[in-house]
Amino acid sequence: MGKDHIGYDELMDNALRGAMRTVMERVAENGLMGSHHLYITFRTDFPGVDVPDHLRDRYPDELTIVMQHQYWGLEVTEQGFSVTLSFNKVREHISIPFAALTSFAD
Repeated sequence: MGKDHIGYDELMDNALRGAMRTVMERVAENGLMGSHHLYITFRTDFPGVDVPDHLRDRYPDELTIVMQHQYWGLEVTEQGFSVTLSFNKVREHISIPFAALTSFAD
């Protein structure tokens, strides 16, 4: 294979981030229906990621969160999302840029 002069990798990354943003916007507006849940993996060391220090210490590279029943205040912007989740029965607020995501599944 030759050099990617068109930039397919970047185009695909941008398309996937756009799809994730749309899904997150719909969840913020309508909630998760039925048994749906989101698995979201992100780089904890990525610029702009805002997580409590104890989570960053425990997961210095990557963290997977599950959004299903216990999430509050989901807000979605063009660049990322913020939400409050329960970690060991303690509510914690996190903010994640879409560029920090490494995996997203329903």
